[in-house]
Amino acid sequence: MSSMHRWLVLLALVGLGLLVGPAHVSAHADYERSEPARGAVLLEPPARVDVWFTQDVFKKQGANFVRVFDEQDVQVSQGDGEVDDNDRTHVSATLPPGLPDGRYIVRWMTTSDEDGDTDEGAFCFYLRVEPSAGQAAECAALAGPEGEASPTAAAATPTEPAATTPTEAGAAPTPTTGPAEGEDGDGGIPTAAVVGGAVAGAVVLVIVVGAVALWLRRTLA
Repeated sequence: MSSMHRWLVLLALVGLGLLVGPAHVSAHADYERSEPARGAVLLEPPARVDVWFTQDVFKKQGANFVRVFDEQDVQVSQGDGEVDDNDRTHVSATLPPGLPDGRYIVRWMTTSDEDGDTDEGAFCFYLRVEPSAGQAAECAALAGPEGEASPTAAAATPTEPAATTPTEAGAAPTPTTGPAEGEDGDGGIPTAAVVGGAVAGAVVLVIVVGAVALWLRRTLA
């Protein structure tokens, strides 16, 4: 292989790697686990619902929420939940004391701090009742394919969810208002802007590489 050809191959590989690399950064802050767990049957009402996600969330008002609804679709939790400053994969929603027995649906939305992508979903838990066939089917439909699981397990306490994973629940309706763009709660710039800049820079670099390759071809011909 001639020296010119080696230069052309090297420059092409560098440009392609920079262009393709940022695409692998994109992802969502998806559901990882929760307390109560998906589909758990509790013997005592929990004081709050804790949800952990697969990425840090973008801390800004309106960018994320965890809300709990009763069987009549009335919100029983306070506000939109709270992001844990010490662990930004963790969002919790406070519940009032004395919740009545029945099914509860937890709906959530997140904005990833890594790339600014949004995600949403839902899951069910039950207080001192076993889910009916209709409830189990409804929660499974909300969850979609990734929410499929084994039948509901034995009852558990709020801090000790059922030993085996019961029927899970998932996706929630799209919220009426989306998250605002701008600085996060720590005064930083959203990572999405950084990723976008990297992609733009890679495209410019590929153009420069092409120009250099053309110049080398003419010079070494």
